[in-house]
Amino acid sequence: MSSGSVPDAAPPAPDPAPRSPAHPVRRNTDAAGGPVFWIGTAIGMSIAAFGLWGLLQHADQTVPLNWLKFFLGGVILHDLIWAPVIALASYLLVRVVPRPVRPTLQGTLLVTAAVLLVVTPALTGRGRNANNPSILPQDYETQTLKVLGAVWIGGALVAVYRWRRRSAGAGG
Repeated sequence: MSSGSVPDAAPPAPDPAPRSPAHPVRRNTDAAGGPVFWIGTAIGMSIAAFGLWGLLQHADQTVPLNWLKFFLGGVILHDLIWAPVIALASYLLVRVVPRPVRPTLQGTLLVTAAVLLVVTPALTGRGRNANNPSILPQDYETQTLKVLGAVWIGGALVAVYRWRRRSAGAGG
């Protein structure tokens, strides 16, 4: 660069080196549109078609209208109730809960949801028969509370441990 003149332009960047056969460009084969995606889709659709065929083939036993009500009810329950509740809870969780304990709380909530999903038929008495007292003979409400209590106590202990470990690392 000379005094009083415009600075010299930087030399152009060199072209990137071509890929050698030893280092080929890797494609994401499981992305939407990739072969893994389409193979998985074909397998899944085949299984669904087989199930639908069985449902319709044995319509006198499977009652397709009841299945349709159950399926649509599940879709509506998920899309209009569960998904918004989970989205709101996640939004609040990120804003209220400190970062070190978030994974523990998320895991505890996930286990709680799984327990409640599994125990719901027993809690609602589905399948209970007055003529057979051995069907659903336990106090499932109390047992569920005990299990959830253990889950939340375990989650709280892990959260305290993670919080203390973070505090000790920051202070020491």
